Amino acid sequence: MANAGPNTNGSQFFIVQKQTLEAELKEQMEMAGYPQEAIQYYEENGGTPWLDFRHTVFGHVIEGMDVVDRIASMPTDMMDKPLEDVVIEKITIKEG
Repeated sequence: MANAGPNTNGSQFFIVQKQTLEAELKEQMEMAGYPQEAIQYYEENGGTPWLDFRHTVFGHVIEGMDVVDRIASMPTDMMDKPLEDVVIEKITIKEG
């Protein structure tokens, strides 16, 4: 969930699609004091470390990444927001 500020009620969320960790970002993580275990995790799994401590993970895509890839390929504006609304019409929640 992305919060636009006080007294807002947005319904936007992020699906992280990053599969690699660039050398420059790894260096920034080292300079910021990230534990080596965290850096290694990002090297092996990808992700977006700049979201750490700013947002809460509340889900995980276990199948259907092809749909995520199609959404990610949509044209976006300067803020990386899709030019057309992306609407999720159905989800399935599975308990572990």
